[in-house]
Amino acid sequence: MPEHDVDVLISGAGPVGLTAALQLARWGITVRIVDIAAGPATTSRALNTHSRTLEMYDQLGILGDIAPFGTRVNAFVRHLEHGPVRLEYEYDGLATRFPYMFMVDQVITERVLRAHAAVAGARVEWNTGLRSFTQDGAGVDAVLEHADGRAESVRARYLWGCDGGHSLVRKTIGLPLQGESAYTWLIADAIVDTPLARDALHWMFPPGGLVMLFPFPDPHKWRLLDTTGEGDPRDLAGIGARFAERITAATGRATAVHTPTWASAFTIQQRAVPAMHVGRVFVSGDAAHVHSPASGQGMNISMQDAVNLAWKLAMVLNGDAAAELLETYDIERVPVGQALLASTGEVMEIAMFPETAEDSRDSDFDFLRGLVRGMSGLALEYRDSPLTLPNPGTASPRPGQRLTQIDAAQADSPGWTRLRAALRDPAWHLLVFGPAAPDAAPGWMRVHAIMPDRQADPAAIHDPDRQVGRTLAAGPGDWILVRPDGYLAARGSGFEAGTVEQVLRQLPHMVRRPRRALNFT
Repeated sequence: MPEHDVDVLISGAGPVGLTAALQLARWGITVRIVDIAAGPATTSRALNTHSRTLEMYDQLGILGDIAPFGTRVNAFVRHLEHGPVRLEYEYDGLATRFPYMFMVDQVITERVLRAHAAVAGARVEWNTGLRSFTQDGAGVDAVLEHADGRAESVRARYLWGCDGGHSLVRKTIGLPLQGESAYTWLIADAIVDTPLARDALHWMFPPGGLVMLFPFPDPHKWRLLDTTGEGDPRDLAGIGARFAERITAATGRATAVHTPTWASAFTIQQRAVPAMHVGRVFVSGDAAHVHSPASGQGMNISMQDAVNLAWKLAMVLNGDAAAELLETYDIERVPVGQALLASTGEVMEIAMFPETAEDSRDSDFDFLRGLVRGMSGLALEYRDSPLTLPNPGTASPRPGQRLTQIDAAQADSPGWTRLRAALRDPAWHLLVFGPAAPDAAPGWMRVHAIMPDRQADPAAIHDPDRQVGRTLAAGPGDWILVRPDGYLAARGSGFEAGTVEQVLRQLPHMVRRPRRALNFT
C-alpha cells in the first residue's frame, strides 16, 4: 500500500470543515484542513443557530466560548396592515435546554471552532487550495496549490469536501446537485434606528415583496433581507435608502437605515445531491445541499453533517469499524438534505407571496409551530438507520432519537451535570442504571453506572434525585447505548453479564476488539 501523508484531507475551512477537523482530531485522526482564502472571513454570513446545534456545541465543549457573543430570539413578529402580530416560539413536545433561536455572527463561530481545532492539533492552512485529485482503493492523491503557485502532492486516506456550493470536490466525483434556481434576493447588514423588539425576527410586507429583519447581538445592528432582489449591492448608500423606504412603508413609522457595511444579491438555489460520497471522497454542507436562507438552517444542518460523519471516519481509521460503516452517512444524511429543501421551499413560498400575510391568527400559529419544529433540529431522528436497533418498548427517548431531551432545570441536576460532562468524551457511551454485572467492552465504548447512592459506588454517576432516570424513563437494570453524536442506538432492561456482547453482535460494522475490563465512571 502506498504511504499516506495524512489520514483525512479537508478542503474548506468554514464552519463545516472546522467542525470536521475538530472532531477528527479529538479522535486522534491526523488531519490537514486547507482553504484557498488568505485568512478567516471578516464579514457576517450565517447568524441563526438553532436548538439542536446549541446542544451539539455543549457536547463539543465549545458552548461556553460562543454564548457570550450571541443573543436570544424568541418570536416572529409579522407586521400586517392592522398592526404587528407577535408569535412566540413554541417547542411543544420538544424538550430542550435551548428553547429559542440564538443569533451569533458566523465570524465568531468560526473563530471558536478554529481555536479548538488548533488545540486538538488541526490548524488551518490558508492560501492553500485544492487543485485536483484522483482516488484508488487505498487512498486519494491530491494536488494542492499554494499562494506562490507552488504545487504540492498529498496522499490521504480520505478526502472530505467542505468547499461550498461551487464545490470542486463534488464536481470532480460527479455528484449532481439536483434541483432548481428560484428567486434573486438581496441582503445587507446595517445599523437601523428603530424601536423594533430585538428578541424577535420581523417579517414585513411593503408593496412588491417581503422584507425581513434579523437582530445581530451588536446594538442597533440588523441583517436585512429584501425578496425583490432590487438594488445594486455596490451602491451601499442606495441600498440603505431603499431599505429605509420599504421598512417605513411596512411599519408606518419613519425609519433610518445607516449605510450598510456589506450587501449582496444572490440567486436562491434549491438543490441537493443524491449521495454524499463516492469511494473515499465525501461532501458535506453546501457542497451537498444548497437552499433558501429564509429559515436559517444551512449552517446548522451542515455542521450536523460533519458531526455525523466524523466519528464514523474515525472509527474506520482507528480499526474499530469496517469501511461499510461509512455507508450509513448517506443513509442518514441524504434524507435530511432532501427534507431541508422541502421545508425551506415552503418558507420561501410564503416569503414570495405576501398576500398570505393576512391569514388568520390560527394559521399563523400552525405555520409557526411547524417552522420551529423543523428549524430547531430537535425532531430529527435516525429511526430507520442500520445503527438503530429495534426496541419493543415504549420508553422515550427511543432508539434513533437524541438523548438530551431535557429542559434547563433538569440539565442542571447533579446526575445530568455529570452525565453531560461524560458525553463530551468522543466515544460510544453505555449507560447502566444500577449495579452492573462484570462484563467486557471494546476500547471505543465508555460504560457509566448511574446510581442514586454515592456510597454504593463512588465512581458511578451520582443521580441523587433520580432526575436522569426519570427523564430517560429508566429504572434499575435498564441500559441505554448512545452513539458518539448523542443519538440512541439501543436500549433495554435486565443488564447482566453478556449484555454488552449481545448488543454489539447486533450493531453492524463494529469491530469488538481489543477487550478490556469495564471501567465504570
